[in-house]
Amino acid sequence: MAPQRARSGFSRIPLGRALIALGLVLVAINIAAALWDARTARERVERGAQRDFTNLTRLLAEQTAASLESVDLLLRDAAHSPSALEVASQLPRLGEQTMHISHIAGFAVLDADGRVLARTGGIAPPVEALGARRPGDAASAVRLSDPYQAGAGRSEWRFLLSRPLAAPPGGRPGGVIAAEVKVESFDWLYRTVDLGHGGFISLVTDDGVLVTRVPDPGDVRAHRYPAEAIMPAIRASGRFEGWTDSPISGEHVFLAASAVRGLPLVVGSGASEEAILAPWRDEAWLIVDRTALTSLAMLALIGLAAWGLNRREQKIARSWTRYQAMIEHSSDALILSRPLAGGIYYASPAIERVLGYTLQDLGGREVMDLIHPDTLETAMHLREELLRSPGKVAVDEVRVLHKDGSWRWIELTRKNLLEEPSVRAVVFNFRDITERKQAEAERARLESRLRQAEKMEAVGRLAGGIAHDFNNILGGILGYAEMLAENAPASSPLKRYADNVLTGANRASGLVQQILSYSRSQRGQRQPVELGAVATETLELVRGSLPPAIELHAELLGTPLHVVGDATQLHQVTMNLCTNAVHAMGEGGVLRIRLERVEIAAERVLSHSTLHAGSYARLTVADTGSGMDEGMLARIFEPFFTTKEVGKGTGLGLALVYGIVTDSGGAIDVASAPGQGSSFAIYLPRVESPLAAEAVVAAPLAKGRGERVLVVDDEQALVAVTSEALKRIGYEPVGCPDGAAALAAFDAGHFDAVIADEVMPGLSGTQLARQLRHRRADLPIVLVSGYTGPMLNERALGVGITEVLKKPVQSREIAAALARVLKQA
Repeated sequence: MAPQRARSGFSRIPLGRALIALGLVLVAINIAAALWDARTARERVERGAQRDFTNLTRLLAEQTAASLESVDLLLRDAAHSPSALEVASQLPRLGEQTMHISHIAGFAVLDADGRVLARTGGIAPPVEALGARRPGDAASAVRLSDPYQAGAGRSEWRFLLSRPLAAPPGGRPGGVIAAEVKVESFDWLYRTVDLGHGGFISLVTDDGVLVTRVPDPGDVRAHRYPAEAIMPAIRASGRFEGWTDSPISGEHVFLAASAVRGLPLVVGSGASEEAILAPWRDEAWLIVDRTALTSLAMLALIGLAAWGLNRREQKIARSWTRYQAMIEHSSDALILSRPLAGGIYYASPAIERVLGYTLQDLGGREVMDLIHPDTLETAMHLREELLRSPGKVAVDEVRVLHKDGSWRWIELTRKNLLEEPSVRAVVFNFRDITERKQAEAERARLESRLRQAEKMEAVGRLAGGIAHDFNNILGGILGYAEMLAENAPASSPLKRYADNVLTGANRASGLVQQILSYSRSQRGQRQPVELGAVATETLELVRGSLPPAIELHAELLGTPLHVVGDATQLHQVTMNLCTNAVHAMGEGGVLRIRLERVEIAAERVLSHSTLHAGSYARLTVADTGSGMDEGMLARIFEPFFTTKEVGKGTGLGLALVYGIVTDSGGAIDVASAPGQGSSFAIYLPRVESPLAAEAVVAAPLAKGRGERVLVVDDEQALVAVTSEALKRIGYEPVGCPDGAAALAAFDAGHFDAVIADEVMPGLSGTQLARQLRHRRADLPIVLVSGYTGPMLNERALGVGITEVLKKPVQSREIAAALARVLKQA
């Protein structure tokens, strides 16, 4: 054993040394890389400075050349004459032309002996400045003087830009024309450039005289500075770029200089070495810090790696313990299986909570044995793809058999780890999502019901609007048809035609009332109704119209059964359901009607609504007809949806049933299948109350005695027909198209009564009545509207109106209403 331990110790020592050697090599590489990075960073900074200052210098040289070229152009134009006196005479005009050029102080003309013949702008250059640049042999060249101080108190720096006058053939120039240029304008231009710390811009002559420098160190202008290393390069190539010692500041600077095009000037810009290399120094310190930290980190990591080799097995053991604890206490169930090679060999304890099985129950079985047959084919296809792709993960939702025989929805995650040496299995993760799937199904059902309700409400509003407009049209048809029928001779074709028109218009009026009832524009009276009596009355009508081959079986209670609603509407519900059942059976079948009390202990979801807990009366209408499929069942309560032939149904019957039942706080359940008939169950909340007393019969018709009646309606046809009808029964009508016209007419004359439409642009009928009541408190008013019901009656009573008529209105109804209100007045 001792030799073996020695060999083991010997084998560990080279590994440790190798790790240390590797660490030293990495540190050396890191330091070399840092040196390389520092050098590269400096070159990058220098290249950036060279690029920036070179571009800046070229731009400033072009700007300087452009400024001075404009001056030189003026000088060149003025110097075309050889006579100095002639040029001097033009000098005032030249000064006026250049008043807008800010960098020109003025002009001067000198003769051949250097005497000043004329000047503008108060120009008074020193004699030495003029004498230093007198015309020489190069008569055509532009000349530049040294900078000098001028102006008030000699506080401004200027220089002269001059050209010799044109020389006669073979002779000397007759003089010089010069422009005095302000150095301050170039200072302003150069100061607009952000040079940063240590930067500068200089303008010098080609022989080294400093014209200006920004920033100005003081007392450096008009001095000549040596430039042996710079000027030869500029004369040769027109520019200079590089490091040099500044004769002004004495610093080592980077300088980019460029000759000014066409002039003996040089523009230079640059910065001190300290300023240019400041970013590089900061970066270099960062590189040093980074290198030191990374080198220390490398050495520390190597040391940790060497120390960790001895503890690797201990960490693996602790990791496995934690992993096992996590798996066994997870809310998801885990199964390890080798498909086609032994099946399930491990199941976490959570599998018993999720599916009720233990490892003993599942040992050796396949996971596919637990999948529902409806999803088994898809699951098998996924398994085949999974086995062909090591490492692949597949997720799907399947129904899995519970130990108690029920089916649970499971989110099944599979991962192929057959090639993983530490696992060598397919890992199945089971997550129970049964409650989530049930919640999703319930949400989808509620969303579908909401969409259906929104659709029916929208169509109802549309139907109500159409019915309202149609009512106005029917009013004119009924009024004129009524007058035509009364005036036509008895037994004449004209009488027959008028009666047919009245019959058709009345049928159309009934259809409009159905549409308005569906759109809930007209709500029925809400009062206790004995549902058994309504059903009995309806069945008497149905029994008389049944085909011989259809049997009627009715099971009605012998005791009263009260619900809250409108007796007419409930009669319509029963009649519509029976009529649909008869149509569905065609030539023969059995129609069953059953009325019973039911108690609902808990909320119940029906086919087309939800029924809350409570006491209900249930009216069931069943037939043995053709039945309906699922698609038809989903749409039976949609307005204008019908399965009947064209011309045999409006599609509003069941939509009206749905609206009345839901308005009454009830619910509907429908059961049907193709070829097996249909069953409609209507649930209405039950109350313990006697039947309300019936309404009193209206008073008899009475004609007028010449009373003036104001007729107000936005439909001209209705105004005309109503006025005609009133004339026939003894009234004097006056028509108005809106509320404003009615108020004007009322103020202009006396009226005994008013008939007004409720829905009008501007003032409504009730608003008009309120304003008329302010003018005359006892004025009789009759309100007419296609939208009648408790809400409109309440608004009418609020303004003192007791008579409300429903469109379309016939003349006998108008006569009776007028008789009542005039009698009351």
